[in-house]
Amino acid sequence: MNIGRPRQFNADKALEQATQQYLRKGYTATSLQNLLESMRLSKSSLYQSFGNKETLFIRCLDNYQITFNNTLLASLENSTSALTFIEQLFESVIQEANSNEHKGCLLVNTANELGNKDPVITASIERGFELARNTIKKALAQAIEEGDLSVNTDLDDLSAYLVVGISGLRTMVKAGADYEKLHRVTAILLNSLK
Repeated sequence: MNIGRPRQFNADKALEQATQQYLRKGYTATSLQNLLESMRLSKSSLYQSFGNKETLFIRCLDNYQITFNNTLLASLENSTSALTFIEQLFESVIQEANSNEHKGCLLVNTANELGNKDPVITASIERGFELARNTIKKALAQAIEEGDLSVNTDLDDLSAYLVVGISGLRTMVKAGADYEKLHRVTAILLNSLK
């Protein structure tokens, strides 16, 4: 019985390389050849390990969202306060405006490019935004416990508002807005926490 050759590549690394490719060019503009080159895989290895372009993309998007959310949760846990965490989160979003590369966020980029065009991708986008809302909602609840927010704060509405704000800022960064303008907008958004 022929069991085939063992895989000669690191699947996690290949997935990360595909994710970076999708971040740079988006889903539509990323060709199969782009993926093969960035992942350093043959066509047969890509299909055997990850399926087609859409299946690979969904896997990249889901993995990106989970990894990012885990990073956020760790930052919240290590922050001096929940409000400091939220302020630092917004600052990290707009800091990309000072870099030479405006890749943005795979979730927001995908929502802007493909929202409601494909039900499978739309479901992944919805899962990603729900993860983000839940993490921000957790931070807001913690801020109430810490005495930094009113106990009458509507956590659902405020967490949704902040996620919309972050998404808008990410879109503006991707479009090339300058840091100073984004910083002023961020101050207005964060004023809702007072």
